[in-house]
Amino acid sequence: MTLPSISTRLAAGIIVLSCAGTAFAGQDSTASNRGSALYINYCGSCHGPQAKGDGPMAAALTKKPSDLTAIAKRNGGKFPPDIVFRTVDGRNPVLGHGGQEMPVWGNAFLREGGATPEAVRARIEALVSYLESIQQKP
Repeated sequence: MTLPSISTRLAAGIIVLSCAGTAFAGQDSTASNRGSALYINYCGSCHGPQAKGDGPMAAALTKKPSDLTAIAKRNGGKFPPDIVFRTVDGRNPVLGHGGQEMPVWGNAFLREGGATPEAVRARIEALVSYLESIQQKP
């Protein structure tokens, strides 16, 4: 992939995400709203505004990002919050990406603005809670 192609995809991703703030409207809890905002800011460019794995940066990745609305479906109908938490914070590396393409958000959140480990945990918990709230219905 050429640099102009990557730049074009990045620009498209920024435009999509700037318009996607209401992509998951109807969430009524504060934690879910916070999780939704975290999702849009940190996950949406790869996983897409509807969390289907079709974000504007997906084509630039070695492996297509997962459909995050099907986590429970892939786990026998149960959403595994502990596994999702460890995946987001980096303790469960995402294999098969041809490298560590998915950022380790626990480290990224910790570097932001002198955040405490407790604040990082709260952010990841909000994101996990949000992902649980958007799971496909059986």
